[in-house]
Amino acid sequence: MSKELLCQTLSDIPGKGYSWSLYFFKIDRRSNNPYTMNKVRFKQQQYLVDYAHHLSSVVSALQVEKISQVQDYDGENTKISCDKLALNSDLISERWAHFELSVAYASDEIIKGKINGYILVGHAPSESDYPSLTMVKVANPIIKLNNKRSIAYKNTEDDELDLITDDIYRLYLTVDFIVFEQHLYTFNHNFEAIFDVEKTLLKVKLKASEKILETNCVYDAEAFRGFISQYKSPRTFITLNEKRIEKISQSKGRTHIASILRIPIDDAGLLVVSDMEKASLLIKYLCYKIFQESETEDVLEASTITKVQLA
Repeated sequence: MSKELLCQTLSDIPGKGYSWSLYFFKIDRRSNNPYTMNKVRFKQQQYLVDYAHHLSSVVSALQVEKISQVQDYDGENTKISCDKLALNSDLISERWAHFELSVAYASDEIIKGKINGYILVGHAPSESDYPSLTMVKVANPIIKLNNKRSIAYKNTEDDELDLITDDIYRLYLTVDFIVFEQHLYTFNHNFEAIFDVEKTLLKVKLKASEKILETNCVYDAEAFRGFISQYKSPRTFITLNEKRIEKISQSKGRTHIASILRIPIDDAGLLVVSDMEKASLLIKYLCYKIFQESETEDVLEASTITKVQLA
């Protein structure tokens, strides 16, 4: 989905007859299903409808309009784009399934302890073909007015101050991510903590390293395996490029890559990766972080690359 379509989708929400539900959630990673959900009730349902319509309009105008584009998630959010990630991605699919199931079986029981965030779910009318829409904010909505720094009072009908003992609930007019049509659209990295992406990234790194080693592209595979294990950023491996893997599997391709990265090659046509510096160059090249500029032949490194769609 493009920026323009996402913006239009949000702007059109008030006129599509969605019904809305709000859930507070808490995360406890000690459980097989780490999410506890509480369905929140409103004295007047129109309060929630008004909030949902206002939120969708503000997010469209002040969050989506401000981004430069929607791009595939690569772990290196530029803060000027919205990252897109499929719900069936290995990075979040398992945790998302738990998250979604917890919403389906949410109870009215108030959550004990700190709330990690809340979920606003829009349900399309049964007679329409509109997909459901979910907006998530990672923030505790409860404001405790009486704390170590201040005490709050309210004015009574007798023009006297009375102590406020109730908690106040605040719902923000921003979101951290939106789930729509089997994709997650995120404006920051807060979703990573919700779905424990850091842990999953280690699995992604291991899977990618095995795929690289299966190409038999280096002279000393075990030494290279050690260099990969020492490589500090597992995010890099999200963007492992299939075409470059295929290229390095072939002798001619390895020769070309060796010339770009200034990595020696032995008589058998295998790359001689003798230190961490050369290993890092090769990893970044295979993960689409290093390029050779065609006009100057300079070798360039970039944390994130977006393919330009030419007319």
